[in-house]
Amino acid sequence: MSRSTARVRFWVAVMMGAAIGIADAGCQFRGAPAAQGTGGGAGTGATGVGGSSGTGTGGSIGMPIIDAGQTSDANGMSNPDMNCASVNQGATALPPDILIIQDRSGSMLWNADASCMRTCGANSRWNQVTAALNQVVTTTDTTVNWGLKFFGSSGNSCNVTAAPEVPIGPMNGAAITTAIGATTPGSPTPTRNAMNVAAAYMATLTDMNPKYLLLATDGAPTCDPNQPTMMNNDDSAGAEQAVTDAFNMGFKTFVIGIGDTMGAATLNQMAMNGGMPQTGGATSFYQVTDTASLVAALQTILGKVASCQFNIGAAPNPMTSVDLIDVFGDGMPIPRDTTHTDGWDYTNAAHTAIQVYGPRCDMVTAGTIMNVTVTFRCIVG
Repeated sequence: MSRSTARVRFWVAVMMGAAIGIADAGCQFRGAPAAQGTGGGAGTGATGVGGSSGTGTGGSIGMPIIDAGQTSDANGMSNPDMNCASVNQGATALPPDILIIQDRSGSMLWNADASCMRTCGANSRWNQVTAALNQVVTTTDTTVNWGLKFFGSSGNSCNVTAAPEVPIGPMNGAAITTAIGATTPGSPTPTRNAMNVAAAYMATLTDMNPKYLLLATDGAPTCDPNQPTMMNNDDSAGAEQAVTDAFNMGFKTFVIGIGDTMGAATLNQMAMNGGMPQTGGATSFYQVTDTASLVAALQTILGKVASCQFNIGAAPNPMTSVDLIDVFGDGMPIPRDTTHTDGWDYTNAAHTAIQVYGPRCDMVTAGTIMNVTVTFRCIVG
C-alpha cells in the first residue's frame, strides 16, 4: 500500500468511528471484537488487522493492537508510534493589523457642519473623533493590532514623517489615547503623503496578519507637490492614486469622512480605489458627524475585517504534519480550495497558517461559524 493511500484509509477509519482500526505499519487502535471488521473481506488473503480473512465480521485479532499513546501492550511489545494519533486543535484567528491615518488639519477644530470654526470645544471634529477612537480602540485592542499615524506631522506643514506615532501592535489602546490627547490640529491635508508613508510602513511588517489602512479625514486633499503654493492647492488626483498604490501593495483602505468633508467626490473615489467601500449607504466612504456615528462606522468596519486567517502552528509531534490536515467549521468539514473561491488554503510556505475564503469566510465574519478547528492526521505507512 502506498503512503498516501494509507493516510486516506486511516483517516476514514477514524472519522467514521470504525471499531476496528486500519493501519499499515503505523498507528494501531484497539477495536471492539463484535463490530464489523474493516481489515478483512472476501477472499483468502493474509489475516488483516481487525478481521480474519474472508469474513469481514470482526473475527480474531490478527496482530497485537496498541492504544494510541500507550508505550507497550500487555505482553510488553513496544509501541513505536506512541504519539501517532489524529490531533485536534483550535485554529487561532490572526488579529488584523489596522493603521489609523488621522487627519490633524486645522479644520478638525471646526464642528461638524462648520457653523463653528473657533473654540468649538467638545463639539469640534477633533474632540468627537478622539472620543470615538478612544472608545473603540481601547475595547478592541485584544483582538485588533492598532497603530496610529497623523497627517501632517507637525505645525502648518505638508510634511509627513515616516514613523507612525504609535506602531502597530497588540494592546495599543492606551498608547493611542495618549498620542491623540497630546496632539493639536493645525496642518494642511497632505493625504497623498500620508498614504504613501503608511503603505511603506505596512510593507515593513513581517507578521502574517491581515493588514488594513483606515483613513479618517474631514477635507479635500491638499499639498500637491507639483504646485508652487502646495499647501493650499487641491491634490485629489494624487491622493486617489496613493490609495490605489497602497491597494496594489496589498493594503486595502477604509475611508471615513468627518463632518462636512468638502470633498465627497474625492473621498468616494478613494474609498473605491481602496477596495473596501461602504455598501448600502449614500456614499462609498463612511460619512460621520459625531461620536456615535463614528463609533458605529468603526464597528461596521471591524465586522468586515474579522479575520478569516488562522494560525495552526507547528505539527504537534513527529507523527503528524502540517501538510496533512483537515479543517472544520463548527464540526463541519471545510474543503481545501486552491482557487480561493469557497474553502481553505495555506497562506505561507511553512504551512503554519490557513485562510478561509468565499461564503465560508462570510460565515466566519458574521459569526455563523463560531469555531474553526484543525485535525492533524497521523502519518502511517
